[in-house]
Amino acid sequence: MQKENNTLRKQIFMIILIFTLCLSFTNIAVADDYDFAYLDITLLNQDPDPAEQGEYLDLRWKIVKNGNEVMEDITFNLELEYPFFFDKIDNAEKKIGSWNSYSDDDEYYTLHYKVRVDEDALEDTYDMKLKITHDIDGLYTTRDFEIEVGDKTEPEFVLGTLVTSPIKLLADTDENQLQVTLENIGDENAETVKVELELPEGFSATYGYSTRANLGTINAGSSGVSTFYIDLDETITQGNYEGVLSVHYKEANDDNNEYKILKLPLDIPVNGKPMFSIESVKTIPEKVQEGNDVKLLLTVKNTGTKEAESVSIRAFKESSQPFEFEEKSDFIGKLKPGETGEAVIKFSVENGANVKTYLLDLEVRSIYNNEVITENEVIPIKVQNGEEKGFFSKSPVIGTLIIILIVGLGLGGYYLFRKRKENK
Repeated sequence: MQKENNTLRKQIFMIILIFTLCLSFTNIAVADDYDFAYLDITLLNQDPDPAEQGEYLDLRWKIVKNGNEVMEDITFNLELEYPFFFDKIDNAEKKIGSWNSYSDDDEYYTLHYKVRVDEDALEDTYDMKLKITHDIDGLYTTRDFEIEVGDKTEPEFVLGTLVTSPIKLLADTDENQLQVTLENIGDENAETVKVELELPEGFSATYGYSTRANLGTINAGSSGVSTFYIDLDETITQGNYEGVLSVHYKEANDDNNEYKILKLPLDIPVNGKPMFSIESVKTIPEKVQEGNDVKLLLTVKNTGTKEAESVSIRAFKESSQPFEFEEKSDFIGKLKPGETGEAVIKFSVENGANVKTYLLDLEVRSIYNNEVITENEVIPIKVQNGEEKGFFSKSPVIGTLIIILIVGLGLGGYYLFRKRKENK
């Protein structure tokens, strides 16, 4: 029994001894920690979170000092890499001087930076380094922090449908209507939206400002429709022509209220069609004079890219022209691209027509895709002098009297001559 008590006493003593040693080591460690100094750094927040492209970003850290040793010349340096940068508002280095003893529970230093985010930054998480230097042993430490940049909040435009009237655009036509849909697929509204259509060569505005439109506000996820009116000249051939839609707008949350410009390519499709030219003009007779009956021989060529049906030609007389038409139109028929056809117009030239060159209006008509296509042409008709006429033909009455007078005088002279001869 006594032996068991001695064993128990020894166990209790050993426990007390071990506890005392542990407590001593703990006190030594606490004492060492107490005399050491270091900083705890915690990123409190970033505002906004996530960061926005082209905007300022506020960063705040909570700095807490541990240990009783004095820290002097405490300096923070924020090392920035793309997409972050400093502008005139802030700079990288912050000095807080000396710091004594422990921080209390509510005693800490707030480290604040204001940086700018590049406007073209991609959505991602980026590393940012904060370097801390002080006088103890001349050492420095660097802490890494992750800063999130969100998806860019801004209007974003794409072209939607293009609707034309007529459905097929053709060369040498006026007042063609183009309706262009502009879609805002971004996540911010666009305000004061103005668009202008820059046309390729061979296209022109039908009238002043017919290639401009004001669309006002286009909210995120919605669209606006611009209506333009354009003319196509006769040199345009079949194919796609690239115009440019210039979009001017303001971002809804832009503090600077600046206009931004975006240029979007716009394909304008032009369909082929029959087109015509007068290749040759002949008259029978070759020399057109007053009083003539004239055949006008015309050779018409399809210079377009599509076959024409029911091709015909028609002449239009002006009231001032000395022509009377017997047949003022003629039917040619089908003409494939590059083919020619002949037409005959018959007219007479009025007596007393002035000698000059007259411009005769012609209209070439055809059918393509069940639509009537017309083209106007102008050809010269020269009326020349006829054969020189004698006096008698110009004044037949006077001429007749003169002839009678001459004949009378001749007969009278002959009678007198016979009389004298008989008297001898």
